[in-house]
Amino acid sequence: MCRDISFHSEIQIVTQDFKGIQLAPDPSHYPTDMVHVTCEVLPTYPIVVNRKALALANMGWGVINTWIEDPRERQSQRSNMVNARSERIIDDKKSYWYRIRHNRCLIPTTGIYEHREVKGFKNKIPYHISLEGRKQFYVPALYQVSQEVDQYTGDLYNTATFTMITRHANDKMQWIHNSGDNKHRMPLFLTPEMEQAWVLDDLSDDDMDEFFHFEMPSEAIAHRAVYSIRSRKPKPEGIIADAYYDWGKKLPVYGQEEPPPEQASLF
Repeated sequence: MCRDISFHSEIQIVTQDFKGIQLAPDPSHYPTDMVHVTCEVLPTYPIVVNRKALALANMGWGVINTWIEDPRERQSQRSNMVNARSERIIDDKKSYWYRIRHNRCLIPTTGIYEHREVKGFKNKIPYHISLEGRKQFYVPALYQVSQEVDQYTGDLYNTATFTMITRHANDKMQWIHNSGDNKHRMPLFLTPEMEQAWVLDDLSDDDMDEFFHFEMPSEAIAHRAVYSIRSRKPKPEGIIADAYYDWGKKLPVYGQEEPPPEQASLF
């Protein structure tokens, strides 16, 4: 599963990638400080969506399952709905994702974070992952608009929530995401042309299935080790979440399971 993302960029950049997209009149409408965003807190995030016209709309990460009747249970189950497996969207007609498969949207991002288990390290090493040659890109997602009940006032309100689409990982992402219950998964990375097509009105199930079978090549994936992104321990001064961090010679490079043994000095 992918539970951590980054948008270290400006909202206005989205207007260059999606001509004519509608933004809120006041830029402060959108959340800030998005260098590290974790789904663990069910955050609000700016999402590209096509609802009669392209717009950048705030949505909550973690789809609300409307099949659940109890309002509190609906909210508590959102942490299980932050990712949607691409294999279930078309092929599993009993899945919730099949039901909302036409509610397509895009997550603007400058990178995602994933953790690798490395021999010799007590904690997993976090990596920042992006696409080579792209300052920012867009991860396909699905969204849900539902009517909810305010637990304190009893008032009804509409809210939009989203889930990130994932698929089986390519070689590089398998190397990075190498442990855990959902190891060997990665976001459904797409080309710029496919990102644009993802939010078109006339995308059929067959078209979507082609997208789900697209695997971004390992050589198109950029990765760098970063400092801990979830630890409550304060980061060293000057270090930001998506910046490269040198963990030393013990950290294997891509393609190695373990670092090469240190050679004894001949002198």
